[in-house]
Amino acid sequence: MTSGYRSFGRQNLPCLFLVLLLLAGTGIVSAHAPLGAGSNEDIAHAILISNPEKSFVIYTELHESGEAQYYQFPMQKGQILYGSLQVPGPGSMVPNMVIIGPGIESTGNVPSFVEIPAGSGAIIIPGKLPGKPAYEPFSPQPIYEVGRFNVTVPRDGDYYIAVYGPGGGKYSLAPGFLEQFTPAEWLLIPWSVVTIHLWEGQSPWAVCAPMILVVTGGLALVGICRKHLGLHRDPLRWMILISGLLYLGGAAMTALQVVHAVQVTGFTYQVMVTVMFIAGPIILGIPAIREGIRQPRPDSLLKSGINMVIIGILGLLLWAGLIIGPVLAIMSGLLALAKHMGKPDHA
Repeated sequence: MTSGYRSFGRQNLPCLFLVLLLLAGTGIVSAHAPLGAGSNEDIAHAILISNPEKSFVIYTELHESGEAQYYQFPMQKGQILYGSLQVPGPGSMVPNMVIIGPGIESTGNVPSFVEIPAGSGAIIIPGKLPGKPAYEPFSPQPIYEVGRFNVTVPRDGDYYIAVYGPGGGKYSLAPGFLEQFTPAEWLLIPWSVVTIHLWEGQSPWAVCAPMILVVTGGLALVGICRKHLGLHRDPLRWMILISGLLYLGGAAMTALQVVHAVQVTGFTYQVMVTVMFIAGPIILGIPAIREGIRQPRPDSLLKSGINMVIIGILGLLLWAGLIIGPVLAIMSGLLALAKHMGKPDHA
């Protein structure tokens, strides 16, 4: 049993190191917590950003010209209203921003349909499409930044950003500069990334095809060999196999998006951050598949159970398998441990 745990440590040490490196690396790149957008076409229904210095991102769209959408930031004197505005591609509508708040010195001609509260000033930030997009490592995606703001607020009060454009079109607003995530925000990022790619205009099939092909192909291959592997009577091993295939499928989804983005942005050092999100699930997924195809032995349930629980936890940290893979890994590990504890010698 001691040799088994040593073997487990040798197999998973690279991924443990990868997780630590990744968590350290998040401090050198920009990360945003996703927010949902609602109906905010008048300033009374502005979307409230209660933590104005935390880094968020909102993916939404303007419906028509002559319309503004509003975002509210309760701030104290000396805080920084910082962030950027992006569009999904080079042919997108290019919106403009208006920074509104008490103590701001007004500049530019604010459109008549943009609401300015009494006692507030307004700064217009016109949008301009960049010559070349930047690479976003967490999505991954090309970022077409059309505007940026950095204002130290002069008074306590509510500040607003109004976004408007020459017509309808998609945009994303990324306010804040402090990269902070709640556990729920971190765990749900894989599904947020899927919605980002749909917002970019990719079809659901294009986004999910790598996952579908890897999982269905893997299951078909395993199904052909199921009698040889003894899988037809062991649902626990099927659960382990599916979790491992989901890890590999998620890595394939991310890899395809890297190829898509780098064709536009060119290669940058930030691509290596995304590579860690590809390598980690692969390093975890392969041992999970090996656990699933290995012939069961009476003394292997404890080791397999511990292995799968750890693989599941690390998978959640690395956004592997669209969350489903890590959940299946943890569930299969707990079931294996329950079976081990239920054996006669543990009764």
